[in-house]
Amino acid sequence: MPYIALFFVIIFLWFAYLQFNDPDPVLWVVLYLIPVYVSLMAFLRKTNRELLIVLSVFYTSYAINSGLQMTQWEGFFTEGSGMEMKSVNQELAREAVGLMIAVFTYLVLIVLSFRKKISQ
Repeated sequence: MPYIALFFVIIFLWFAYLQFNDPDPVLWVVLYLIPVYVSLMAFLRKTNRELLIVLSVFYTSYAINSGLQMTQWEGFFTEGSGMEMKSVNQELAREAVGLMIAVFTYLVLIVLSFRKKISQ
């Protein structure tokens, strides 16, 4: 199902676009463009399992680190205003969840590559 990979391309392009107003956009745009690249390669049936495994470990580690930096859980959204950042804890929670969405993507691509659906 290479169209799953194309779906991931679209999602992560949107995620990267949303990062332009982030306090550190260079880091987050790149972190979201990497899944765009690997998903596009998967769509083109050029999956690199080793790269996906390394990226999964890296993104999981970064997500855990972001989660450990939170002093308390404050959720993702502020009341009334929605997506504005109320505190550093909200930003860390959003970062951790975004990274875990990328990990989920990598794991799906790994599983699909083993099923010979999108690998060479």
